[in-house]
This record gives sequence, C-alpha cells and structure tokens, in this order.
Amino acid sequence: MNQILEMGLCFKFYSYFLVYLCFNSPCAETFVKLNCEKSVTGVFNEDTILPCRMDTTELMTLRVTKLHEIGGDEVVFTFNSSENGSEVRGQIKLRRQDSKDVSLIIQKTQASNNGTYQFYVETDHGYDTKSISLMFKAPYTVPQISKKDQGGEKGLVCTTVGYPQPQLYWKTENETNLTHYDTIGQTNDELYNITSYIPVAEDWCLINYSCFVCMENNCTSKELECTKAEPISGQPQEKDRAGCRDRVGVFLILGFLMLLIFTAFFYGKKEFYRAYIRRQSESATEDLVDDEEN
Repeated sequence: MNQILEMGLCFKFYSYFLVYLCFNSPCAETFVKLNCEKSVTGVFNEDTILPCRMDTTELMTLRVTKLHEIGGDEVVFTFNSSENGSEVRGQIKLRRQDSKDVSLIIQKTQASNNGTYQFYVETDHGYDTKSISLMFKAPYTVPQISKKDQGGEKGLVCTTVGYPQPQLYWKTENETNLTHYDTIGQTNDELYNITSYIPVAEDWCLINYSCFVCMENNCTSKELECTKAEPISGQPQEKDRAGCRDRVGVFLILGFLMLLIFTAFFYGKKEFYRAYIRRQSESATEDLVDDEEN
C-alpha cells in the first residue's frame, strides 16, 4: 500500500514538473501561433501588405527582420503592445486592423524592398516565427524605337524601363522566330533601363520591324512607325547636319541678293534725282537767257 502511495506521489510530482518545464521552455511556443502568407508580390510605387495574424489577443512583442544572403540580417520593424510603441517606422507601418493583426504595410514599394521578411511574435505564454517572401516587380513601359544613324552605319534602338531584367527581341514581318540581340541594362532609380540595338539595311523603312519585351511567357511589343522614328537625343545625324548647312547657305544667298537689289534701288533713285535736278537747272538757265534777249 505504501508503495502505491509513493508511486502516486512521484507521478503527481513529475506531472507538475513537466507542466513547469512546458511553461518555461521552448515548448511554450505551441500556445501562440502565427498565420502568414508565404509570398506576396509588390508593385513599384504602390503599397504592399505583408499579411500576418496571430491566434491570441494577448499583449505581444513583434519583431520583423529582413534576411540577407550576404551580410547581416536587418531588423526593419519592432512593436511592443504593452508599451504603446510607434506603429510606423520609416517606410513600414503596422496595419493593426484588430488585436490579432500583425500585418505590415510597405509604403510606395521599391526594388530594395525585395526579399524575405521573418516575423517573430512573443507573448507571456509563448512565441512563434514565420517568414514572408516579397517579390518586387515594375511593369515595363511600352518599348520605344528610335533611329540611329552615325558614321554611315544605320541602326534601330529599342528602349524600355521596368523590373526585373527582361529579354528584348526583334522581329520583321517575314520572320517567324524572334531574333535576340545584345542588350544593355542600367539601373535608374532601382529600375532597369534596357536598351537593345539592331543594325538595318538602307531600305530599313520598307521593312516592318517590331521590338518585343518579354518576361517569361508574357511579351509586350512595339512596331516601328517609320515616319515617327526620331534620332536619339544627343546623336544628330550627318544628313540632318548637311541639310542644316544647305538651308543656311540658301538664306545667305537670298540675303546677299536682297542687299544687291536694295543697293541698286538706292543708287538708281539717287541718280534719278540728280538727273531731275540737272534738267530743272538747265531749263531755268534757258529761260533766263530768253528773257535777257527779249
């Protein structure tokens, strides 16, 4: 009987001991659970929501860390509900629609916001961790085609701006497959400024060239409008320069001719007045002679 009593007391002691360990060890995390989206897409200059909720209304501490493959991780947001902490930190703010909502809003999303965000929430009864991946994109602008004629070499240039880096292709009306040419990508305010060049023949204006911007299986195209294709800024064409010189020469010749006409008119009019005055003087002299003779 005493052995049974001792076994019962030991069992009760171990039960209390296990409960104590559970509330004061990592197993406490089972009492708090985060429910977050695994991935979201952020669009350039628009607000992006990182949706995340916990299953309790207790006072909590929230810490959000942006994970980096290279270099140290970065804590981008912290909040403590018991201290009535700030719900805004720079570009990021806490949505907090209710006491269970721990979602973040990234305002005016930029390419630098691309990455993985780790949410850590802790209450008096446990903690939990979840991660959300933000994939940034900026829809590419409609391709623009310009002429490039320099040093006797004719070509066409296609340009577009967006994110992430796409592929640019060229196609003519007689081609069934797209032709890829080397492209140059330069960052401009965190976006890619993509330029592609294609050499063309003398009769380039008679061929329907199109430029395609492709992201995976989605493509946007622009067909060359021959009469509207303008030379690239900062690269004047030799032909235009020659035409400009010709126009200047014509204006100079016209100005010289007008000067000659004005000079001839001026001197002609001057000689006319001289002849008129001379005739008047001679007539007056003849009249005086006649009067004296009479």
